Amino acid sequence: MAHTRTTPLLLISCCITLLAACGGGRATATPAAPATATPVTRTQASNGTTADALAPLTATPTDTPVAAASTPTTGVAAPPATDAATTAATTSPTTAPPPATAPTGPPQAHTLPGGTVMLPAGFNIDVYAQHLGPVRFMAVRPSDGMLFVADGNGRILILPDANHDGKADDTVVFASGLNLPSSIAFYQDWVYVGETSAVSRFPAPNDAMQPQGNKEVVIPNLPPPTDHWTRTIAFGPDGKLYLAIGSNCNVCVQPDNRRAAISVYDPDGKNGRLFATGLRNAVGFTWQPGTNTMWATVNGRDSIGDNIPPDELRIVRDGSFNGYPYCYNGTTPNPEFGNPSKCTQAVPAEVALPAHSAALGLTFGDQFNAPQQYKDSIYIAYHGSWNRSVKTGYKVVRVPFVNGQAGQPEDFASGWLPGSANDPGQVWGRPVGVTIGGDGAMYMTDDSTGTVYRIAAAG
Repeated sequence: MAHTRTTPLLLISCCITLLAACGGGRATATPAAPATATPVTRTQASNGTTADALAPLTATPTDTPVAAASTPTTGVAAPPATDAATTAATTSPTTAPPPATAPTGPPQAHTLPGGTVMLPAGFNIDVYAQHLGPVRFMAVRPSDGMLFVADGNGRILILPDANHDGKADDTVVFASGLNLPSSIAFYQDWVYVGETSAVSRFPAPNDAMQPQGNKEVVIPNLPPPTDHWTRTIAFGPDGKLYLAIGSNCNVCVQPDNRRAAISVYDPDGKNGRLFATGLRNAVGFTWQPGTNTMWATVNGRDSIGDNIPPDELRIVRDGSFNGYPYCYNGTTPNPEFGNPSKCTQAVPAEVALPAHSAALGLTFGDQFNAPQQYKDSIYIAYHGSWNRSVKTGYKVVRVPFVNGQAGQPEDFASGWLPGSANDPGQVWGRPVGVTIGGDGAMYMTDDSTGTVYRIAAAG
């Protein structure tokens, strides 16, 4: 059994209700009929929730989108240009094994504690760690491949696998007493944390497993956690710190222009400015490998139907206005405003995702130890609907890239919402974050059961 070590840092408790975690054990795979889910067309939007809730499966979160402003970020000015690329800008592993042999055959059913997960032939899924808390986004430290996890109960956890058996050996509490941490990033010798009220960092040189100094707040006084409480951070290829904050309402103009937007800062939190606006809730974002192109998942608005508007997978460009709150899906006017002229400047999304799926974490598969078609893909975690009349989501999808163009999403790991599209069963898991580990496997968090799963190609 893994042991937990704690660090005597801030002792402020931030407790969040969590369902009892499922039991562990290695999954067993059996052949199954081909998956019934079909790729979603660009105009189809048949799923339903936008709420990003940190709650048990039965909770009903509030989800209110906010208008994105196109004026400079409150209290910050434009940063100077830089040509210094970060040495710790992504969650990609430093090394990965060679690709696995291409799998053949129908999808397979894998029995896990709590239910059955469907994966393409040639892949396995196991419980990597459990009984953790409402785990959100992960990040892999580039220097040593160590997996860090944000636990919404106020902790940053490290989950080492020293014996390389595909199971976490320990649960190391790197930091505690934090205010709703949801994301992690690395820059030089620092571990950065996106808390709901601030962006903070801890010194951790030489691959330290404990902070080697006090917490430092680099971006203080973030907007209060109304409706959308997560604060997603990441370092870009330019060595800058990027921060996404969602809206505080369903459809409205925001009084704080940092909301419904992505901002960019120097690593010390200075020289902040707005990078992109009109993004209702861009929970997940990352960069296409080898480029400066940012991709983001965006949760659409509520209250106009089960099937509209779609969630979005989109390229986010510097200075862009992406529609919200005046428009949805980029260019379709919202009825509350009824001003199509506001939408003429908006940028449409590259891929429409099923409505209310609550698309959260995403990662490119370039470091995935898998056949090439699986490497040439974006993977997205659907947290699942909370207010749609028929539930949808609760899975990980793959968006394949062909000739550099994003295709339509298809199921990769599904089953946390059993049953059929018209007659779903009882939800037993809610995917949040996805990343590729230093071992070339995919890791996925489930905040409803406090579980981290590991998906790897067989053989």
